[in-house]
Amino acid sequence: MDRRDPAVFADRAGYITGMGETGMKKPLTMASAALLALSISAASVSAADVSTETPVTRGQFIQQVADYLQLSPQNGGAPLPLDISAQSPYAGPVQALIERQIIDGYPDGTFRPDQPITGPEAGYILARFLGFEDASALERLEQKFDIRFDSEAVVLPDAAQQAIRASLASDSKIREWLKQSSVKQAELKSFKVDMDQNMKIRLAPGRAETAGMETTVRSASLFDLAKGMHISMSMAVPGESKPMEMEQYILPGGSYMRLPGAETGEGTWVNTTKQMPFTFEQLIQLQKDSVSLNQSLMNNSFFYRDLGTEQLDGRTMKKIEINGKLHDFKQILSALGSAMNDPSMVQSLTESSDLQNLSLSMNGTMWVDEATQLTAKMETTMSIRYDASETMPLEGMDMIITAVYKNLNEPVEIVLPEAAKNAPEVAAKMPAIEAEPAAASASQ
Repeated sequence: MDRRDPAVFADRAGYITGMGETGMKKPLTMASAALLALSISAASVSAADVSTETPVTRGQFIQQVADYLQLSPQNGGAPLPLDISAQSPYAGPVQALIERQIIDGYPDGTFRPDQPITGPEAGYILARFLGFEDASALERLEQKFDIRFDSEAVVLPDAAQQAIRASLASDSKIREWLKQSSVKQAELKSFKVDMDQNMKIRLAPGRAETAGMETTVRSASLFDLAKGMHISMSMAVPGESKPMEMEQYILPGGSYMRLPGAETGEGTWVNTTKQMPFTFEQLIQLQKDSVSLNQSLMNNSFFYRDLGTEQLDGRTMKKIEINGKLHDFKQILSALGSAMNDPSMVQSLTESSDLQNLSLSMNGTMWVDEATQLTAKMETTMSIRYDASETMPLEGMDMIITAVYKNLNEPVEIVLPEAAKNAPEVAAKMPAIEAEPAAASASQ
């Protein structure tokens, strides 16, 4: 039996549950807003280092992490475990980490703050801040930060401090550089972006399609500040011999989409203006406000590592690794609303009870041109977790995304086809997704 296995660890320790077991009610459509600016410096740490020091307790480790990241409870704080009073020095730190879905409690409702923390326990806590899945958490900590936690080892004070600093540190220089980069990015007038996306959707247990669905999308997008956006995409869908070809225009005068044609293959144009959550003008305003948005999200949710420089197409790129987790959709939308001139655009979403349990983890690498401070390439893995419901019978989505940006501030051609100009309008609201009886009973 491998005690590094998180499933085994959960049986033994009970107080931490998998990150993927909770999440949101609706798919996250603005995940790209979560590009933040932090960095870390790695240090070699082993929980098994020989020492006569007193081992760190669970409460002490939680407090050290919360103090280092300057975390405090939000929205009044989560309910406390039975063995931690409101007057306990661990009350605030424990509440803060429970809210962020980093820790839970023992099945009997206790936390046992005075019990020595083991290496795996400490490792899973750090890894969950970084958005690492439990199954690979300890290995990834060792690979990326040279942090080694033995399965039975207690954690000593020096090792605890070094591990926290190594994995969750912030580099003020790279953070400031990325702030400047976000300013440059918001000033772009036009660009092209080629994107490959692999998305796996996991459905709730009890449905006929429990195995989920995996799709691959290739897209080419054009953006012009004055003209609008044009997106062409090819989607490979399970069970289909040919990919689905689609096309979309988001323009100052409205939005249009060419849907795939089952018989002719040529597709049908429809006017989707009433379905879009944002007008093109609002999207442009969001781009202008993106600097404020990025700075609003430059908190302790995401961590950046400076990986040095690399040559890409004859240009010197600053290579930066991204790791982190957002624990609910409202956190994203609140930052989004605070960054916008018209917060009402997202207010209704922040008030939705369907978004209580979102969890977004993101790990990836970005290449930013040192000369222009503009992003040239991104490779990102995202995992979204949420609770299945009768109207949204999904458990989560895993996405692998590669995006290459080019033709920055160069002229792009965006012209709406004649066939789209008189296209019929579609309904203002999409019908709700009805759950099958098995899915409804499974969610009770």
